[in-house]
Amino acid sequence: MVKPTHQDAIIMLRLYQWTAIAGLSKAINWMWSDDFITDYAEFIKKYPRGSEGYEKATRICGYYETIGTLYKNGLFNEELLFDWLAVYLVWDRIKDFAIGLREEAGEPRLFENFEAMAKAQKAKQSNI
Repeated sequence: MVKPTHQDAIIMLRLYQWTAIAGLSKAINWMWSDDFITDYAEFIKKYPRGSEGYEKATRICGYYETIGTLYKNGLFNEELLFDWLAVYLVWDRIKDFAIGLREEAGEPRLFENFEAMAKAQKAKQSNI
């Protein structure tokens, strides 16, 4: 286990600031509400491109993809990250949307780092 550094703490705090600036907390709260639809086809019917719901879902996926990219490239301490965020819970809730967009775009790399990070966290949780 590699101990988190001061730099890791700075990254974490900046990511947290980003959540406030981007209104991500509101989007995540909505994702956990009954208004969020997990089935992609139903989601798109209710929240088509350009809608507030679509924008919130893509904002969440983009945020976690960014963190996942830092994680994948060893730029953010895994212990600190997994202690801070329940990534796999967010992925489990929004994965049908993310995978639906991926398939619709024909781009297998879309949100791949978010998904891989969630799988890594879930595997680590299973081994504890």
